[in-house]
Amino acid sequence: MENPYVRVYGLTGVMGSGKSTVAKILHELGGAVLDADAIARYVIDPPSPYYRELKAKLTAAFGAESKAPLFLPDGTLDRSLLGRITFGDSAKVARLNSIMHPAIQSEFAARVARIAADQLIFYDVPLLFEGELDQRVKASILVYAPEKICIARALARAEARGQRLTAEEARARLGAQISIEKKRALADYIIDNSGDLAALQPRVAALYQELAAQS
Repeated sequence: MENPYVRVYGLTGVMGSGKSTVAKILHELGGAVLDADAIARYVIDPPSPYYRELKAKLTAAFGAESKAPLFLPDGTLDRSLLGRITFGDSAKVARLNSIMHPAIQSEFAARVARIAADQLIFYDVPLLFEGELDQRVKASILVYAPEKICIARALARAEARGQRLTAEEARARLGAQISIEKKRALADYIIDNSGDLAALQPRVAALYQELAAQS
């Protein structure tokens, strides 16, 4: 079977860089945008064809790690509980990934196969470089803004949503990933989002047209 990643541009960024905004613009321009987080949520939701197998494997692997049930009464996974169980433990994270990734990759490939051959495909992956997916996709695209701007945006967004987030917490979250400057050095394409939306839109459109011309 053909590697589905050969048709796909990997889109990434960090908290506050504007990746979701760029993904929306790319979709409006005619691109197909696949969201890695959305696929990961889908495969473990009860209606999913992967659900029963994943539920059994997750329960066997992590069910005894907590007094509370890993799955809620409505059948949905308690993601916050699973996150607490695996947080900071590389062996548990690796075990979780070994359970979830085959289903995620299968669903990803199925979605790519349903997209028209002449349509540009963008895969929105927060940890594109951390997961080494940049080595598999057609090319990597980074939505860039300096860390100081990313933190300020993240704090403003949290405040607007009524959520609590401090600058120290934001820096800690960013520090758990490859830095935005290192990602800038690794990326094949860079969309500078240091300014406002009016400045961002033509930059995204220009890149879209460049990629379309290469197809």
